[in-house]
Amino acid sequence: MRTYAFLVISLLVAAPGCATKGYVKQQTDTIACRIDILESKESASALRANSLESRLSQLESRANSLETQMSGLPDRATLTDATRRAAEGAERAEAAARNAEASAMAADLSSKRAAKTFELGQKK
Repeated sequence: MRTYAFLVISLLVAAPGCATKGYVKQQTDTIACRIDILESKESASALRANSLESRLSQLESRANSLETQMSGLPDRATLTDATRRAAEGAERAEAAARNAEASAMAADLSSKRAAKTFELGQKK
């Protein structure tokens, strides 16, 4: 009887076992896929933000150039025309800057959402 009880207890203890290699691989493959997707989204967002920043820098330098040109104009009629063109250029530059900033903020928000999604996926 003791041998029988020992055998039953041994089977109950040893039965659950450890996770198989296949199960672990299946679970880690899913996580690796999620990580790859999030990394690609983050790198695309970073590239877009860098592109927008360089465009903003170009527009700012153009606006500064127009301001410099405007300050050197002696004739009032020419000055009025240059002022108008500079104001238009400055407005376009400011609009582009706002768009670039909004895009950069959207890219940052998207990156944060992707990171949060990844974190939530890791908790499961």
